[in-house]
Amino acid sequence: MTAPAIDRAPSRFQPYTVITLLCAAFIVLLLVYPLARMFWGVIVGGPGGDLGDALATFTRPWFLPVLWNTVIIVGVSTVFALVIGATLAWVNVRTDASIGAVGSLMPIIPLLIPNVALAIGWVFVAAPRVGFLNGWLDLLPFNFEVNIYSWGGLIFVYTINAVPYVYLIVASALRNLDPALEEAARINGAGLFRTLRTVSIPAIRPALVSSALLVTITSLGVYSIPSVIATTAKIDLLTTRIVFLLNRDFPPKLAEAQALGLLMLAVVVVLWWGETRLARGGRFATLGGRAAGNSKIEMGRWKWPARGLTLAYLACTSLFPIGALLLVSLQPYWTPKVNFALLDFGNYYSALYVNRLAATAFGNSLFLSSVGALIAMGIAIVIAIYTVNRFNLVSATVDATIKSSAAIPNMILAVAFLVAFSGAPFFLAGSSMILLLAFIVMYIPPGSIAAAAAVNQVGRDLREASYTSGANEGRTVRKVVVPLAVPGFIAGGAIVFVHMMGDLSAAALLSGASNPVVGFAILTIWEAGTFGVLAAFSMMLCVVNILVIGALFGVGRLFGRR
Repeated sequence: MTAPAIDRAPSRFQPYTVITLLCAAFIVLLLVYPLARMFWGVIVGGPGGDLGDALATFTRPWFLPVLWNTVIIVGVSTVFALVIGATLAWVNVRTDASIGAVGSLMPIIPLLIPNVALAIGWVFVAAPRVGFLNGWLDLLPFNFEVNIYSWGGLIFVYTINAVPYVYLIVASALRNLDPALEEAARINGAGLFRTLRTVSIPAIRPALVSSALLVTITSLGVYSIPSVIATTAKIDLLTTRIVFLLNRDFPPKLAEAQALGLLMLAVVVVLWWGETRLARGGRFATLGGRAAGNSKIEMGRWKWPARGLTLAYLACTSLFPIGALLLVSLQPYWTPKVNFALLDFGNYYSALYVNRLAATAFGNSLFLSSVGALIAMGIAIVIAIYTVNRFNLVSATVDATIKSSAAIPNMILAVAFLVAFSGAPFFLAGSSMILLLAFIVMYIPPGSIAAAAAVNQVGRDLREASYTSGANEGRTVRKVVVPLAVPGFIAGGAIVFVHMMGDLSAAALLSGASNPVVGFAILTIWEAGTFGVLAAFSMMLCVVNILVIGALFGVGRLFGRR
């Protein structure tokens, strides 16, 4: 009996194909409809203003400074993140300076910490006068102070938040780099840095370009970091200006906010087009197959400085901010002079039992993130199984569609959902449903990537053996693909859950007193200035994320052993 070719799609009317296309259509509707409504709202006008008001945005006195500030912050931090992330990836993948398990976990650890907690943690570390670092610097004989509320501080936090994205992409490219190329360069007399400049970097240039694009898009739409640092530093950015126009101005200037959103979207499209052109026409080396060996570059005297860079990055993204959050959460009031005899859990009690907004927001976020992660991963799994088993235009289109929201900054999507679903005919303003739908669209791409990777790990021969034994596609998926891919599915669900729990972009525009979530509560507590409760709330968020990640990965490991 001859096994059917698994890359040949069955009849389009088979139930599984119909379910897959319906899932894809659902995501397309949630993505295209709000963006189209936002664009149409600018053209025809409405209660929030008309086309003239939208165009007038670009002549406002604040527009050019806001645009220039955003270009500087995003551009400089992207360059720094690219250099640091690529260097760390090269050190831990291609050299003998790797620090083993710590180096392998490095890109994962920062992703467990919501970027809003990272920003708040660094405020507690480096705020003028009251930051712990400045408290220690006061003990020195010379006068020196660091200030997180500055251009340098804002760029620093943007940079360390973006490094993991660069690391993951570049490290993957370096693992496929044939070490024979670098060995040949060294045999011909090239030193360490010349080999890096002439061989390693040109070979992974596509990965560098792709990671730069991803970091730019992510940084362009992030709101959590500027809401905590930039507003106090009086550095106006596009994301903070959009929230100001919608939440602080009265009446809300919807047309101007939509105009800024469309401007950001246009920038992303131009960057994506440039990256595509460069990838197709660039003069860089393309390598086939896996690395021929496991040769490591000897760093010599640079070995320990390279390891120190890895440890310094881990300290900046986890040890310092989390340590600061923990200390402030246990203090009766925030002070750089820690009196361990006065530490208690009073702020945690206030966050859970006194501050009802925080407790309600935490419960809402747990519910929405759990349900949202289940729905997003369910759709991602269905589509991943369909696209991996087929190689045609439909599967390619479906796969691109489900990942396309990753190319749109979250702040733009939040504005679009506000425009499309707040009023008629849906009237979802102030409801949990609008947040749930936004979460699914915003954070399904990482789940889709994880699901596709998990399905690809299931050997083609196993699926062919199932078909040979007479099983149809549905039975093969149930009995072979899903059981073996469960660990990858769980990992993807954990990533989606963490992103939803720490979201601030959707929360800033779509959440309120009637449907509070963690992001809204953090902004409210921050503005109230109750820093102990804020630290306790942020610590609970980090602990919940770590516990959920640990539990899900533990379940995934159990499935992997079966």
